[in-house]
Amino acid sequence: MVNCLLIDKNPAERQRLQQMLGAIGFHCDERAGAEEGIRFCQESNPDVVVMEASGAQATKEFLRLVRYQGRASRRPVVILYADKPNMAAVGETIIDGAADFLVKPFDRDLLLFKLEQAGVLVN
Repeated sequence: MVNCLLIDKNPAERQRLQQMLGAIGFHCDERAGAEEGIRFCQESNPDVVVMEASGAQATKEFLRLVRYQGRASRRPVVILYADKPNMAAVGETIIDGAADFLVKPFDRDLLLFKLEQAGVLVN
């Protein structure tokens, strides 16, 4: 079973993601913000994090800390998303360690494709 952390301040968006990923057998935990997500990752070391990239500094700090913590295991795989991303910021998040970046709205098939590309799912 793949353990996944969903980080988004919007509970409805977390629920939507949980339904998408739960349907394929992921166990999902939810947090509202990056700070809560960092604490969760330190305690539980999920396989995947799907996170809204709302604040550039919070996202950068999250990526830095989880990459430092999981450097030996290369976990978690981090997929970021946003409504209207700044393309320079997208590039920076990839350099900082995100596996990919999605633009909302995205559907289940695109999310699964990105998880396959990142090596989380094997078909």
